[in-house]
Amino acid sequence: MSALYLGVDAGNSKTAALVCDVTGTIAGAGRSGCGDIYGAASPEAAVAEVLAAIDAALAQAGANRSDVAGAAFRLAGVDWPEDRTYWENALAGRYPSRSILNDGYAAIRCGEPSGVGIAVAAGTAAAIAARGPDGALWDMGWWGQHAMGALGLAIEAFRAVNLAELGLGRETALTAALPAHYDLSSVAELNHWFTRREGAATHPQKAGCARVVTAAAAAGDPVAVEIVRAQGRHLATYAGVAARRTGLTSAGGAVGVVLTGSVLMADASPVAEAMLAELPAHVPGAVPHRSELPPAAGAALDALGEGGVPLTGAVLDRLMGTLPPKAFLET
Repeated sequence: MSALYLGVDAGNSKTAALVCDVTGTIAGAGRSGCGDIYGAASPEAAVAEVLAAIDAALAQAGANRSDVAGAAFRLAGVDWPEDRTYWENALAGRYPSRSILNDGYAAIRCGEPSGVGIAVAAGTAAAIAARGPDGALWDMGWWGQHAMGALGLAIEAFRAVNLAELGLGRETALTAALPAHYDLSSVAELNHWFTRREGAATHPQKAGCARVVTAAAAAGDPVAVEIVRAQGRHLATYAGVAARRTGLTSAGGAVGVVLTGSVLMADASPVAEAMLAELPAHVPGAVPHRSELPPAAGAALDALGEGGVPLTGAVLDRLMGTLPPKAFLET
C-alpha cells in the first residue's frame, strides 16, 4: 500500500479522522465522540475517542497504523504546553511522524493551502488560530474573554431576556421567542431550566437557540441586532490579535482569513456580516475566504503539507471530490 496521511479534527461534539493518499484521495473516514481532554469525562476517554475515529478510518481504508507516513492532530483542548505533552505521551509509539496543535489550526488550509493565515471558527463555541509567514503560531485558547459562537449568542440572549423580565433591560422579541423555541411558557421557566441544580440544560441545548437570535436580528429586533454585532466585533478583534502575534500584518500584504463553523457559514449569517464589517479595522489587508472544506480535511491537508506533498489544485480537487457525505462530518 502507498503511504497514507492522517488528519484528525477533535472537538467536544465529535471527532473526525480522514485518511488519504499522496494524491489527496480519501481512502477512509472515521467518526467518534468528544476528543477534548477538557470536555470529555476524563482525558483517557478523550484519547479513546480519538483512537476510535482513527481506527475506523484505517479500517475503511484497509490500512494499518504502519501505513501512515504523516499525521496531523488538531485537537480541542491543546491550549497549554502540558496539554500537548499529554497528547505526545498518549500517542507515543503509534504515529512517529505527527504534529499536534489546537483544533483552531485545522481550518487554515481549508481556505489557504499555504497554511499561512488566520482561521476564525464559530460553531458551538469559537476558535481562532493563525500561522505567520515565518511559521509563528498563535491560538486564542483560554485568552478569549468573551463567550462566542452559538453558545455566546445564547448566553447574551438569555441575559437580555432576564434583564427585560426584571425591568432592567430593553424589551425584546427574544422574550417570547426563546421560551417558545424550547416549548416553555415563560422566561421564568427558561431561567429555571438553564440554571437548576438537576436536569439543567446542557451547553449544546443552550446553543440550540442561536438561530432564534440571528433570526430576530434579521427581523430588526434592536436587542438581537446588538448581540449579533457584538459577536462579530469580538471575532474580528481576536482575529486582529492573531494577526499581530504571528507577524501577518507587519509585511503589509494580503492576509487570508478563513471563516468556518455553523454560525459563520449559515446562509446570510448576520454574525459573518458583522464580523466582515469590523475585520478591516483589525486585520489590514484581510482577504476573507468561506471554507468549502470541513476542518478534518484541513487537518489532512496539514498532514500532506507537513509531509512534503505539494498541495496543488489537483490534490485539493481530489480531496474535495472524495470527502464522505456532508452529514458524516457535521456536528
